[in-house]
Amino acid sequence: MYSQWTSVENEVRDLGKCTSVLLNYPPSVGRDVAKSVVPSLLGGAATGQGNKTPDIGSLPRFRSDADLKWSMEVVSFGLSLTLMEYETLKDSVQVYVDWLSVLTIPKSTVPDAVKREPLPYVRIMLNHLQNLFIPRKDGLPASQASLCQTVLKTVQYVAQNSVLLDRDTWETMLMFLLNVCDQLLVAPAQINGLAEMLCEQLMQTLMQIWLLSCTCYFPSPPLWKTVGMFFAEWRHHPPVVEYWCRITSALTAKVIAIMHGTAYHKMKIPEEDLKLIPTNMTNEVVMQTWFRMLHLINNPAELANAAAISKSPKFYEIGSTRDAVQDPARHPCLSVLPGIFLRAMRGVSDHCDGFLGISTRKKADVVYLNVMAKNSNPETPPISRKGQKNTSRKQQPSTGSQQNRTQPPATASQRHGNSPSVGVPQGHAAVWADMQPKPHKDGPQVNSVLHLYGQWLFEAALAEVKIGQVNRERGGSIVKRRRSSGGALSTTTASLQSQDSVASTVVSDGAEATESFDAGRSEAIGTLCRIFSCKKTGEQILPIYLSRFYLTVSHGLLGDSFQVLASILVNSVNLFRTDLPGVTCLLPSMLSALETILPDKELAQFKPYVNVVELRRAAIHLLLSMIPLALHYDDLAIKDIQSLWTDPQGEDSEDSSVGAKYTFRSLKLRIIQQLIGALQCEADPTNTQMILGGMLLALQDFALFESAENDETTKASRKSGDNGSVCSDTAYGFFVSCVHLVSQKLETSKSELTVSLAALELLAGLAKAKVDIADSGECRRAVYELCRYIVSQCERPPPHHKRELHSMIVAAFHTLTTWLLEHPYLLDDKNCLRVVLEIIELGISGSKSSPGRKGSGASTVNRGVLKGEKEMNPASKRVLEAAEGALLCVFEHLGAFPSPCSPSSTCSLLNEVSLAMQASGSTPVDVDNKPEAGRTDRFLPADPKTINFVDAVKRFKYFVVRSTVLLGVLEEKLGAEQEPTPTVTLLIRSAGGRKAHVMQFRQSARSDRQSSSSYLTRPARPVPDPDPGVRHNVRHRTFPPEVDRIPLVKADCSIPLLSEVPDEKQTEKLKKIQALIDRQKQYDQKVESRLQSALADEDDPLSLRMTEAVPPDPAQDFQTARLLLSHLNLLTLDSVKQSPRQRLGPDLVMLNRLDPDFPADLEDLDSIPVRNNDTVFVFYHKAGQTTKEEILQNASAKCSQLRPEFAEFLVSLGWPVDLKSHPGWTGHTTTSWKLSNASSSCKVIDLNVESPGVFNGDKYILYHADVLTEVAFIVPVRHPNLTDDGITETDCHNMEAGAREKLQLDLSSVHSSGSLNSNESPNSPTGSVGPLPGSKVKKMSSASRSNLQQMPDCRVAVIWTESYDEIDSFPLEDLLSEMHTGQESFLTAPSRKDMLAIFIHPLENGLFSITANGQANAKSGMAVPLVSGSVVSRRALGQAVRMTASNMCHRRRLDSDSYVPPHVKRKYRINELLARYQKRCTEPDFYTAVFSEQHVTKPVLPGRMLGIQQQNAASEP
Repeated sequence: MYSQWTSVENEVRDLGKCTSVLLNYPPSVGRDVAKSVVPSLLGGAATGQGNKTPDIGSLPRFRSDADLKWSMEVVSFGLSLTLMEYETLKDSVQVYVDWLSVLTIPKSTVPDAVKREPLPYVRIMLNHLQNLFIPRKDGLPASQASLCQTVLKTVQYVAQNSVLLDRDTWETMLMFLLNVCDQLLVAPAQINGLAEMLCEQLMQTLMQIWLLSCTCYFPSPPLWKTVGMFFAEWRHHPPVVEYWCRITSALTAKVIAIMHGTAYHKMKIPEEDLKLIPTNMTNEVVMQTWFRMLHLINNPAELANAAAISKSPKFYEIGSTRDAVQDPARHPCLSVLPGIFLRAMRGVSDHCDGFLGISTRKKADVVYLNVMAKNSNPETPPISRKGQKNTSRKQQPSTGSQQNRTQPPATASQRHGNSPSVGVPQGHAAVWADMQPKPHKDGPQVNSVLHLYGQWLFEAALAEVKIGQVNRERGGSIVKRRRSSGGALSTTTASLQSQDSVASTVVSDGAEATESFDAGRSEAIGTLCRIFSCKKTGEQILPIYLSRFYLTVSHGLLGDSFQVLASILVNSVNLFRTDLPGVTCLLPSMLSALETILPDKELAQFKPYVNVVELRRAAIHLLLSMIPLALHYDDLAIKDIQSLWTDPQGEDSEDSSVGAKYTFRSLKLRIIQQLIGALQCEADPTNTQMILGGMLLALQDFALFESAENDETTKASRKSGDNGSVCSDTAYGFFVSCVHLVSQKLETSKSELTVSLAALELLAGLAKAKVDIADSGECRRAVYELCRYIVSQCERPPPHHKRELHSMIVAAFHTLTTWLLEHPYLLDDKNCLRVVLEIIELGISGSKSSPGRKGSGASTVNRGVLKGEKEMNPASKRVLEAAEGALLCVFEHLGAFPSPCSPSSTCSLLNEVSLAMQASGSTPVDVDNKPEAGRTDRFLPADPKTINFVDAVKRFKYFVVRSTVLLGVLEEKLGAEQEPTPTVTLLIRSAGGRKAHVMQFRQSARSDRQSSSSYLTRPARPVPDPDPGVRHNVRHRTFPPEVDRIPLVKADCSIPLLSEVPDEKQTEKLKKIQALIDRQKQYDQKVESRLQSALADEDDPLSLRMTEAVPPDPAQDFQTARLLLSHLNLLTLDSVKQSPRQRLGPDLVMLNRLDPDFPADLEDLDSIPVRNNDTVFVFYHKAGQTTKEEILQNASAKCSQLRPEFAEFLVSLGWPVDLKSHPGWTGHTTTSWKLSNASSSCKVIDLNVESPGVFNGDKYILYHADVLTEVAFIVPVRHPNLTDDGITETDCHNMEAGAREKLQLDLSSVHSSGSLNSNESPNSPTGSVGPLPGSKVKKMSSASRSNLQQMPDCRVAVIWTESYDEIDSFPLEDLLSEMHTGQESFLTAPSRKDMLAIFIHPLENGLFSITANGQANAKSGMAVPLVSGSVVSRRALGQAVRMTASNMCHRRRLDSDSYVPPHVKRKYRINELLARYQKRCTEPDFYTAVFSEQHVTKPVLPGRMLGIQQQNAASEP
C-alpha cells in the first residue's frame, strides 16, 4: 500500500534523541549526579527519603530553559541506570510521570517552564523514556517491567485525556511506542524475559493510542508503512496477533454498520474490545483506519512459515552466538506459531462471517486441543495481569464471537475423546438441525469477500503443502505429513481406525511444529467453505476462485489431517446445493471422506477436535445432497480432482487408477451403502431422522427412475445374484434393506419418539412406493415387525405408559393400516390375518384372546380367553381408537379403494334427497289421473324436483342399531326397479361413513327360468291353435239310418202333431209357446256371443267369473322395513327390550324423524368427515418480492411468465377437481363434503393457457386422497376486494359472525319426543340411553358442533422461491390471512417458527433444494422424507412434497391434545342423536309403530272398479 513511501524506521530506531550528556563522563560521575539531582526534582518526595508529600519550597527554580534541559539530561541518564540503582531509576520515572501531567492536570512538582510551553518538553520526555525500556541484564526483570507499565499507563492516560496535543507530539508519541515495542518484541522470546511480561501492555497501549491518533491527527503514510514493517517482525509474540484480531474485529463491526446500517446482522464483539475504539471516530476515519489496520501484519498466512518469521536480524544474531550455529527457523520460541496462526485465521474468519451476516450461534466449529494446550500454558505469565479481567486473554485468545464457538475442555477425559460434546454447549446439537450458514440477504457477494481475504485464506488453507507430498493408498489408509529432523517432509501411513492417530497430532516440540499448523489450516479452509456456501442465487463467482477452492478442498478431503477434514465437513453442508459451477468434481473425494465418517460409530480420531454428533450431521447433510446426483447425471463422466495431488505426473495416463474417470451412476451403490451404514451406526435422534428421510427419498427416486426406464438391463439387474442375494443398487434391493434396517431401528429406539415416528413414516412410504415386489414375504416381514413393535410397546411397564409411548403405538397402527391397504393380498395368508387381528384385539381390549400365553401364577400355559369374558383394559383411549380405526379400514376398505365414485369419497354419494327423487321417479304423480283416496303417501310433493332434505327425511324410518349404526330405511321402490318383489333401500350411517344399500327379498336366482315374477303373477289361458285341421260336414243323427227303413206301425201315429190339432184355443197357446221358444233362442244366442267375446278379451269382467282354479293375486304392498329387521333378528323381545346387563342399551332403537331439528342434525352428522383432511397452500415467490400482494399476484400470471417446472410441479401434487361436483375436502369447511347432482367430470385445464391461480379454491382445486387422508392443494390469488388485513369482506363478516356465535350460550332445550307417549315403562327400548322421564336434553348449538369438528392446525404452506437467500425474510406470517380452512382458531395465530412450511428452490442443475419450517420445536420431531437440506430430483418432487406435508400434519395431530379421530367423532355424534331423538315407548307401542307406519304407493289394478251389472247395463239397447 505504501511501497512508494519512505519509512521512518531509522528515525524511530535512532537512539541519539535519548542519549544523555552525562554519558560523556565516567559512569560513577553520572550515577552520583543522578542520585543527587533526581530526588530534588521530586521536592523531597523521593522513595529513599521516605517523604510522600513533596516540599514545594525545596523544588529547584530554573531560571532558564537551559537549566531545565540540563536537569532533563540528568533524568534521562537516571532512566538508563541499571537495576542495581533501582531507587534512582524509580525516581527518574516518577519525575517524568509527574511532569507529563502538565497535559492534563498539572501537579505541583511540574516546573513553570514546562507549564508555559508543555509540548516541546513532552516530546523530549518521551524520547528520554525510551531508555527505561532497554532490557537490563542485572536484577529482576519484574522490577523493570513494573516501572515500564507505569510509564505506559501514564502515556495512555495523557493521550486519552489531553486536549493540548498537536500533530508533532502525536507523531513523537507514536514513534516512542514503536521504538519501545521494537526494542522488546523484535528479538526472539525468552523465558521470563521483559518482552514477555510487557508484550500485552505494549500492544494495548500502542493500539489504543494509534486509534486515538487516527481520530485527532491521522498518522502519515510513512508512519503506517513503518508500523507495518515493525509488526511483521513482532508476529512471533501471541499478544501482537491477539490485539490485531481484537482491534480489526471491532473496526470491522463498525464498518459493517456503516455499510449496511443497523438492521444488518451485528457482530458479537466484547465490550472491552469496543472500548478500544474511540467513540468520536467519523465514518471516513473508521473506514480508512480499518483497511490499514487489516493489513498491519501483512499476510497472516505467513505465520505458518517459520522461515519467514525468523528472517529478522535478531534471530540470526541469537542463532550465531550459540556454540553451534542453529537454524533461526528452529528457535524454541517459534513453537507458539501454530497458536498464533490459528488466532489470526480465526480473526479473519470472524471478519468474513461478519460481512456475510452469518450468526456465530449457528456455526459448527472445530476445537484445537493441542494448540490450545500450548497457548493456555504460557512460558512466562505476566505479573501485572494477576487478578485482572483479561487474565485469560493469553491463555485463550478469542473475540466475542469466539467465546460462543469454542470452549476449551475442562477435564482430561474430554481431551482424550471420552466426551461426545467437546467444545460444544450441551443441547446445541439437538436444537440446530440444518447446520446451514445463514448469511444476510443483503450481504456482499462471494467475489467481494474473496477480493479482500481470498489470498490469505487460500494460502493459509494450503500452508506447508506441496503437490505430490500427500498420497492416498488403497485399503482405506491415510498418509500423514510429518517434518523430519532435517526439515524435509516425509510420509508415514496411519490407518483411519488407529487410536494412536490422536496422540500423533499433538505437537510436543519445535521439530513437529508443522503438523500443528493444521489447526489454522482447518480454520482457513472452513472459512472458505462457508464463503462459497453463501453464494447467492444467480451470483457468478470468478473461475480462478472456484478452481483454487476446489483444489484446496480436494486436498483437505485426502484426510491427511483430521482437523482439516472435520472443518471441511462441518462447514460444507450447503456445498452441493448452491449451484456452484463444477462442484461435482468434488463428489468422488467427498464421498470417500464420508465413507470414513458415517460407518464409524466411535469416530475416536475426531473426538478431540469436534462434536462428533455435529460431524456426523454434517456428513449426513452432504449425503442427502448427493442422493439425486447419481441418477440425475446418469452416465455422465466425472474425474476425481484429487488426482492432481496424488498423482500429478500420471493424471492423464490411461493406466492410472487414481485419475480414472467415474460416472455419476457408478456412485449410486456407494451412496446406498453409506445410507445403510449411517443408519446402523447412528445414535443421535436428529441424525437418525435425517437418515431415514434420505432413505425414503432415495427409494422413491430409484423406484420412479426404474419405472420410467423399464429396460431389460434393469429387469436383469433386479434378479438375484449368484449367491441368491438381492442386488442392492436396485429399488427392490434397497427396499429389502430398508425393511430390515428400519425393523431393527424400531426395536432399538422404542423409547425415542422422534426416531420411532420417522421410522414408521419410512415404513409407510415403503408401502406406497411403486416397487416391483419380487417376494411378498418381505412385505409380510414388515407387517410382522410392526405387529411385534406394537406388542412390545403395549407390554412395557406402567411407568413407561405416557403420551409419547401411546403416540408411537397410534402411529404404528397407522402404518400397519397403510401396509394392509396398499398390499391387500397380505391378508390372504391365514397366519398374517391371524397376527393382524390379534394385534387389533390387543389395541382394543389390552390383551389377546389366543392361547399360549403364560399366566401370572405358577401354571405354565393359560387356555384361550373368550372375547366375551375379557375385560376392556386398553393401553389408552387413543390406542383403542387407533385400533378401532385399523379394524374399520380392514373390513370396509381393504381391496375396495378407490371405489367407482373415485377417491374423492369413501362414502356413498347418495342421501335422502337423491334416493327420494329416484323413488319419486318410479311413481310420478299425474295431474290428470289423481290417486285413489286410499293412498297413504301424503309426503310426496307434486313435483319430484322440489324435494328438499326435510321432506326426504320424512319418507324414511330411522333406527339405531347397537348404539353405533344409524339405519335409515326407505320402503319405496326406486325408479329402476320394476319387479314386484319386496325391496328396501338402506342408508347406513356409522363410524365408517354413509353407505347406501338396496336389498331385495328373492326366493330364486335371477338366472332361474322361474323367476320371481312368474311366481307372483297370474298364469294366462292356453293359446288357441290357429290350425284346427280338415272340417267334415257330418250330419248328426239321433238314431242310425237303419231306423228309417223300418216301417211304421199304428202305435207310432197314436200321438198327433200340434199342427193337426184343430182347436183355436189350443192354437193360441201353441203360438205363445213358439214365441217363448224363439225368444229363448235369441237370448241363448246373445249369451253365447257375449261369452265368446269375453273369452277373447282377458280384461272383460265376465272372464273372471270362470270357475276354473287360479292362484291368488300376488301381494303388492310390503312392509319391507319390518321384514328386514325381522330377518336380521332385530325385532325379538331381547333386541328391543332393555337388559340390565347391557351398558349401551337395547340393540334396536327407533328415532323420531318428525322432530323439526332432526334433519339439521342429520346433515351435521354427514358433515363430519370419515378421513383426516389436510390443506396445502402453494405460493410462488420471485426474487426481490417482500409483500403479500406481490406474491399473490404471481398466481394470476401465466405459467409462461414463471418457472416452467412450476406448472409441472402443481399437476404432480394432485388431480384437478370441480368444486361444484366434488364430494370431498375442498380446503374450506363451508364447501366440503357436499353432495351435488352436477356432473362429476372436470373440464381439462391447460396450464399453458390458464394461470396457476385457477386452483384458488373458488372453482377448482388440486386434490389427492387415499383411504386415510385427503389433501387439498390451493393456489391463493389476490382478490380485488381485500381489506387492510388481506381478508375479503365476506370472510370478514363470516369471521365476525362465527366469533359472536362462539361467545353466545344457547340455553334452549330439546323438544322431548318421549312426551308423545306418557305410558313409558321402566323397561323402555331406549330407557338406558335416553334421559329420565320428564328430563330435558340440552340442545347442541352450532358452536358446540364446530368444536366437535375442531382440528389441529394442519395447514401447510409450500413456497416455490426463486431466491434461496430470501427464505428467512419471506413474509410467511402475512400470508396466514390467505390460508383459511374454517378449522383454525381465530383467537391465537401461530408464530413463524410454528407454521408448517416447505420452501422449494430450483437449482440451475435441474434439482430442487428443500427447506422445512415449523418443526424445530415440535415434540414429535421432523417429518420425512423431506428435511431441511434435502435435494430432490424433478421426478420425485411432487410425491415427496405431498408425502412430507401429510406427515407434517399427521405429527401435528399426534402432538395435539384436542384431536379426535374422524370415526370416533362420528360415533359420538350418533350417540348424541340417539340420546336426543329416541322414541321412548313401550314394547307394544314400538311394534305398533313398526307395523303401522308405512309410506308406500299402492298400484292401481285395472278392472277393479267395474262390476258385471254395469257391464250388462251398458250392453242393453
